[in-house]
This record gives sequence, structure tokens and C-alpha cells, in this order.
Amino acid sequence: MLEVMRCLDEELRQSPAPDVKAYKVIRVLLDASINALEKGNHDPQTFDRATLLEICDPKVKAAGRDPARWLSTSTLETFLDARMNSIRRRAEQMGLKHLPVIASSEAKGGAGNQRIYWLATRPVEASDGGSLVGQAHRQIIYTRTENGEVKPALFLRLFFRKGVLENRSWRGVLMLSAVLLGMGFLLLWVLASIWSLSALDQALTLRQLTSSALVAFMAWFMWRHVHQPWFQLVDNRVVKAPAPLLSLKEDSAELEMYRDDAKRPWTRFVRFSSDCPFCGGRILLADGKPDHQMPLVGRCGESPHAHVFSFDRARLSGVYIGPRLQA
Repeated sequence: MLEVMRCLDEELRQSPAPDVKAYKVIRVLLDASINALEKGNHDPQTFDRATLLEICDPKVKAAGRDPARWLSTSTLETFLDARMNSIRRRAEQMGLKHLPVIASSEAKGGAGNQRIYWLATRPVEASDGGSLVGQAHRQIIYTRTENGEVKPALFLRLFFRKGVLENRSWRGVLMLSAVLLGMGFLLLWVLASIWSLSALDQALTLRQLTSSALVAFMAWFMWRHVHQPWFQLVDNRVVKAPAPLLSLKEDSAELEMYRDDAKRPWTRFVRFSSDCPFCGGRILLADGKPDHQMPLVGRCGESPHAHVFSFDRARLSGVYIGPRLQA
């Protein structure tokens, strides 16, 4: 059972969601279970709703919130089910025969009769694999590289240690300052070029027009491939990492912004990938446009416009969204 709990722990650490209520509750249940199992105690570590509310959200507890309304019956099961495909794959890689589940008492709540929760395990059933096979041509599971596997460009390694940067650290402040200074110098360069042209009192020559076009192209290139991704990252959480920001040995990667268990914001270089269920090719994230409205989609390297899948960062899953399949 300890290995199953560690499997779940690894899954939550790789895809943290500290602002989500269910994540915080499961984190409490998991930490208590691991600590008990490491000490040889195999008894279930149970918590009622009132205790979980006091641990996870003491301010709401102080405000007199009803624990039953704060944590509904299906909240934890829904959260864990959403990640079960990724957990199952991780368990298979670890050679485990059981999966973690949320267990609870049958009490319906009420004063002095609170429902209690704990973590348990269940065997991997044949139907688990069968359900995946039935959806093989519709659903995929993405994998995320470990920290440090994707190498940023040499000049960024001063800020990103093993491909990871804490946004509120001194390195994060320097990184933000560098981006803003770069934008400032880029704007000054463009304004200086426009001013030099406006100061001319004669007709423009072909050479001047060519130089102006080159300045405009270089300004667009610098904005599009160096500065814009950092601003998109704040809203989208995951963006394609432009080639100038990656090591020469890297061909495709992403920038991801996330929060750890302490709600500290981090930015890291990662790569999301999967296997194409149609042809066995490698699926990597790419721009959704022009054929899809989503910012990022998963495209198969062998058939990038026919084998297209959505991308759900929170669940590390995707469904087929390419051309309509024939029956």
C-alpha cells in the first residue's frame, strides 16, 4: 500500500493544484497515510469534514462555514477520477497492481455525525484496461518531462536552474527585469528608426526602404519569439517555447507556469508528449491555428493535420479533434 500512496504522491507533485479544495484535502489524507505506513501502521488514517476544514481552510472554519457544505460528497472522487488515467499509467510503470481510491463512511453528515474520509486501494481490474482500449482512438494521455530534462538556451541558464525558475526569487526578479529592459530597448530602436526616416527631407531610396523593412521584420521577430511568450504565459499557463529560448539540441518544448504546495509561482521548461493511437507516431504540442481555435493542440509528427488532439493541462489528457472519422 505504501508504494501505491507514493505513486499518488508523485502524481500530485508533478501536477500540483494548491488552489483546488480537493487537492488540498487529498494532500492531507495522503501525507497522513504515508507517515503512518512508514512507521508500520496500516490502519486507515481517517478525517472528518470538520477536521479537514480546519486544516485546509482555517479562515472559513473561523467564519462558521458548515463542513458538509464546504466539502460535498463527490468532490474528492471527481478530482481523483479526473487524474486516474495518469495515475494508472504511472502505477503500471512502477509495476503496481493496485490503484488509490477515496474511501468514506456511510454517514450522511449532520451535527455529531460527520462523514469521514481516508485513502484506500483497489486492484487494477481488467475493465480498466478495456475501457481505455474502447477509447483508444479518441483519448490520449500526455506525459510531462521531469525537471531539468529540457535544456533552455545558454543565456537563460543563469536564471533557470535545472530548467526551473521561482518567479518571486531574486533570479525571477532579474528575469522579469531583463524582459522589460529588452522590450524597452526594442521600442527605442523602432522609434529611433522611425525618427531617422521622418527627419529626411528627400524622397526615400530603395536602400532606405529595404532598411526600414528589415527593421520592421527584426522588431516583429524579437517581439514574437522572445518577449510575447512571457506575457502569454501568465494567462495561458502553458505556451510553446520559441526556438531562441531553447538549447540547440532541443526541437520542441513548452514553458509552463505553476504553483507548488506553498502556492509559490514557478516557471519551467517542459515537454508534453504522447503516442498517436492511429499510427504510433509521437504527439507533441503545437499551435492550434489555423484549423483549431485552441491555443495549443497535440499534433502527431507523422500526420500533423489529420491526427490532432486537444490538450488538458490539469488532467494531462486529450481527445481527438481532427477531421471527422469515418464510421
